[in-house]
Amino acid sequence: MTIFYHGAAFFFVSLREFFYTILLFGIGVIAWIMQAPMEYIVIMLAATWFVFVFFTILRAFIDWWYDFIYVTTDRVVLVDQTTILRQRVMPIHHENIASVSSETQFWNIFPFGKVTIRLKEGEGEHITLRYIPDSANVAAEVSQVVTRYQRNVRQPSVQSAPDPVEAVATH
Repeated sequence: MTIFYHGAAFFFVSLREFFYTILLFGIGVIAWIMQAPMEYIVIMLAATWFVFVFFTILRAFIDWWYDFIYVTTDRVVLVDQTTILRQRVMPIHHENIASVSSETQFWNIFPFGKVTIRLKEGEGEHITLRYIPDSANVAAEVSQVVTRYQRNVRQPSVQSAPDPVEAVATH
């Protein structure tokens, strides 16, 4: 099962950059009204926007687009692609997971929420993942996979090794 983050993760991070773009545009309009030399103003505003706004939006987009959660039969893998050059992969084995829970964000107005993975004592702190679409179902499915794994590990194997005394007695 692969879970991608909701588009709101990108939207809320890039919202501040949208306001910076409006501010720079407003500065350009004021400079035009004051009849400043627009060749220099446009170049300076475009360079400022490109350096301070574009790279932040690009980083937020990469961080949103390439981040995902991958649930296998024996582990949960969290992939965090912060930039083009930096990727963090964090596999969490099912036996290290104590519980999985979900929580709504923004008063449950939008169809996403938080999923919290609590690790067993001594394994680390709990991990909260924000902007997960349909977080209640995702938490339930991950919890079900973890429970199924933990039940299979605790049950003894049906096939046991032959008794060495019986093996010697038959030969």
